[in-house]
Amino acid sequence: MIVEKIDRPPAQVVAGFQDLLRYDSITCAISDCMGRFNAMTSDMRPLFEGIRLAGTAITVKTLASDIAAAFKAIDLCEPGDIVVIDSHGSTNTAFWGENMTMSALNRGAIAAIIDGACRDVEEIRRLKFPIICKGVVPNVASVSGYGHVNVEIQCAGVAVSPGDVLVVDGNGVVVVPKDESAAILEQARRLLQTESVLQDKIRAGATIGQLVDVDEVFRNVFAYQTRAIDRSR
Repeated sequence: MIVEKIDRPPAQVVAGFQDLLRYDSITCAISDCMGRFNAMTSDMRPLFEGIRLAGTAITVKTLASDIAAAFKAIDLCEPGDIVVIDSHGSTNTAFWGENMTMSALNRGAIAAIIDGACRDVEEIRRLKFPIICKGVVPNVASVSGYGHVNVEIQCAGVAVSPGDVLVVDGNGVVVVPKDESAAILEQARRLLQTESVLQDKIRAGATIGQLVDVDEVFRNVFAYQTRAIDRSR
């Protein structure tokens, strides 16, 4: 299945996430706003350091040895898109390389996120095209035509739909569902403001345990456990 037209969040929402990149650990704040979910697994690694970006997903679902859908996804990219590839975690076949990078740059794509491997890493680093993936390997997948483009996928433990917002920094990758992106953006803004106040108090000498009243947290758990034991008698 090839879906050529997708809905994307309003441009001002994507721009809002890009603006938040001025904060150091924005992915952490966004994950917190989503119930501490929607972060990709820790084995996803940047091809080089300093990758910080936010954009919209063009999704690829393919077999562990077929790269054709990724080729098609690049052709469907619009400026600001990120190609996200579900290759079923295959790390022994490359699903991205130099020619794909050059093609993606021609279309205005800003990154590729691959639940698998890539190749041509020296050339891609020289081009400074951001890639987050699980490994590097020389042999590439074949062009056979069995994949899908712009369908819901799983990438590194997270569901990704076409048009979802992806945010990347030094902590990793988070996925913001398209339909919730405006609300999550506002929550993240408020959280970052609150955290700034909290950190001012820590710099003044407080501890995080004092500020969240961790002793009260433990008292509540102890009280709950005591009530549970009493009910079981």
